[in-house]
Formats: sequence, C-alpha cells, structure tokens
Amino acid sequence: MGKDVSRDELADLVRRGKEDDEAALERLSIYVYSHVYAFMYYRVAQPEDTDDLTSEVVLKVIKGLKQQRGNFNAWMYRIARNRLIDFYRRRAMRSEISLNDIPRKELTKSEDFSKQIMTREKLRQGMEQLTEDQRQVIILKFIEGYANNEVAEILGRSVGAVKVLQFRALRALREYFSGRGHAEKN
Repeated sequence: MGKDVSRDELADLVRRGKEDDEAALERLSIYVYSHVYAFMYYRVAQPEDTDDLTSEVVLKVIKGLKQQRGNFNAWMYRIARNRLIDFYRRRAMRSEISLNDIPRKELTKSEDFSKQIMTREKLRQGMEQLTEDQRQVIILKFIEGYANNEVAEILGRSVGAVKVLQFRALRALREYFSGRGHAEKN
C-alpha cells in the first residue's frame, strides 16, 4: 500500500483505525511511513535520522488517531513538519558536532546504484537552496504526487500561493542545477 490509496480507502482505514482495527492500523502505519519518509528524506542529511524521525511520526499519528479531525493528510504532514522543526531546534542547541552529523560517502560495487545515490544527493543539495515552504510544495507535488489543490489543503494555503511557491522553487532549482546557484552556496 502506498500512494495509490484513494480518498475513500484512506477514510475507511482512518475510521477503522479509530475503532482499533489492527489490520487497518497496520496498513495505515505503512501508508504514513511511506509518505512521511519521502517528506523527511530531502530535509535530513543522515538516513538514520530520516528513519528515526519517520518512525516517531508514525507513532504519534497512530497514538493520536482517535483525536484526529479534518483532513488526515494535512494532519499527518503537520505532525511531520512539527517533528522536523523540533529536530532542528535541538540540533541547533547542541554546541558539539557528532560524527553522525558528518555526511558519509555511500560505497557500492554497483555503478547504477552509485549514480542513483549521487543524483539523490545532488537533488538534496538543490532542495537545501529553497525556503521551507518551497521544499514542502516540491516534495508534496512532485515526489508525493499531490495535486495543487491537495497541496494547498495540506499546507493551509491558497492554490494561487502554492503555484507561486512552485514557480519560484522550480526557478531556483533550475538556477542551481545550471550552475548559477551552486557557486553562491560554496
């Protein structure tokens, strides 16, 4: 179960999950994990942190499910965003640097896998050039596959604002990947 869940199926899973249906809670956990992982991936440098943060969000969603009201996806992403904010606040408060904070090169014998890692890393670096709002729009629209009206609902913004954020983000990424934005950051 992934991104191909219809609104009706999701609503049914949420309803059944609120009634403590174990099968629904399991499927809902998988749904939340896959969406939140993608949301976190381009915001956190270390894969271990992405896994940990995503797992924490899944637990919060499942524990708070009975109190959930309104749009489930908007609620889920709000929890993910708040957890991410807490993560970076705590990290900024630390004065020392952990060895885990230093990016490690991922080694592999597979050239295709190496290229995929390099492409993801370059995309992650490009995403760092964007504002938080722009990153959210790009991830929700192009990685998660939501329509503009759904992105607007999740972020609590107008469709017009989402389109402006998307336009500016894509322009910034285009500049970064063409080399104009890359030199400024280094």
